[in-house]
Amino acid sequence: MKKGLFSQKHVITGCVLLNAALGLPAAVAQASDPWEMRLTAQTVYGSYNDADLRDSLFAAGFFIGGDYLEKGGFTVGYTYTEVDGKGTGPGTFDTLEENTGYLSGKIHSYPDSFPGKLTWRLDGYLIKDDASGKGNNGNAAGSYAGGDADIGVVNPIVTFINNAKDLSFEMGYAYSNYDYDGGDEYQAHQVTPTVGFAVGGQANWIQLRAYFIHISEDDVNDGNNDTAAVEAKWTHWFGPSGPLGLHSVGLSGMLGERFLAVDSDAAVVYTLADEQQGSVALNGVWKVGDKTSLMLQGGYEQYENRVINNDYDSAYIYLNLSHKW
Repeated sequence: MKKGLFSQKHVITGCVLLNAALGLPAAVAQASDPWEMRLTAQTVYGSYNDADLRDSLFAAGFFIGGDYLEKGGFTVGYTYTEVDGKGTGPGTFDTLEENTGYLSGKIHSYPDSFPGKLTWRLDGYLIKDDASGKGNNGNAAGSYAGGDADIGVVNPIVTFINNAKDLSFEMGYAYSNYDYDGGDEYQAHQVTPTVGFAVGGQANWIQLRAYFIHISEDDVNDGNNDTAAVEAKWTHWFGPSGPLGLHSVGLSGMLGERFLAVDSDAAVVYTLADEQQGSVALNGVWKVGDKTSLMLQGGYEQYENRVINNDYDSAYIYLNLSHKW
């Protein structure tokens, strides 16, 4: 069996070293005042329409992290995901369970040659898939949806935001290694240039991101090794007197083709998805006092399983509760 460029040990070690370089574990033990800590709990439920292999999806997880003054920060998290399948032929599954561990560290720098802040961030994911009642290890289903797998992802990101905080640029690269029981192994390489800017003052922020993804093996997505997509997000902050008590609203959409994507904003790896061909989402955020917020989001997504020629869509609802101290 061939080995990927990064093992799971390498993925997690890189994030640990970044946190150690910042002095995060020692700082946590020595002082709490310079830190702003946060805890987030989240859950999502989705249903599939016209899908031959999938019926529904449920996920729940948490993130805990902190920011140390203007020097940097860290985040750790865990997510459990369960996909209920349908069908009895090769490549099908009854239930697919996924356990995802997440570790992220970041360091801020303020070079004299840049009128703003540079953030150096490294994310790592360790993911375990376990399918029950599967047919032919997922090979007939496309994207190995029904197989048991060990997946490792490393995602370095560099971000610049100017001193006025009305313009930002970001470049990210994600390397994903998929190692399936039975000997199947392949890699995904992703590049994500991103720009963000304020419109009409600080109350509106627009983010544009391009996804360029290459898959190392031809048969994973029926020969469509290279996919590209554009994602746009708009966020508007109301302040203390928003309608329905809202603190902010957000609207996002994606056009193009995106396969096995890594979403660094949501800390999500789309390991269980077929090729995404479009999405739209709307969210609202409510503040509960000064330290707690609640987000509710609904979304619609379109997919294609190229191997079995199945076009389908999904709708989901997402709930997020966050507290900082």
